[in-house]
Amino acid sequence: MAHILIAEDETAINNLIRSNLKLVGHSCAQAFTGPEALELAQSQAFDLVLLDVMLPGLDGFAVKAKLPAGLPVIFVTAKTSLSDKLQGLGLGAEDYIVKPFEVLELLARVEIVLRRGGKSARTFTLD
Repeated sequence: MAHILIAEDETAINNLIRSNLKLVGHSCAQAFTGPEALELAQSQAFDLVLLDVMLPGLDGFAVKAKLPAGLPVIFVTAKTSLSDKLQGLGLGAEDYIVKPFEVLELLARVEIVLRRGGKSARTFTLD
């Protein structure tokens, strides 16, 4: 199980992502503005951030630049241009998913990033 920050200003999309992540065993925190996302990321330990680019107050690119080093980020955004994708990936994002997206694809991409960090929901330990 991983602790994931969802930074998305559209309430319906934020709740949809949260519901599906919880269904597969993750815990989530929600942010609806850039400053709120940054504050949560600096005050709690997260395993992954799902980050919209077009957040009010501080855009996702600026938030990513200020996040703690080593914190994985997947951009989930409606910004589709190649320059935006390259900017996001150039900032060190693990992935860049364009809206609208398929929830199952998002979950698969989240699992891939978490598996790299050893936080996959499908990891079990027997003592």
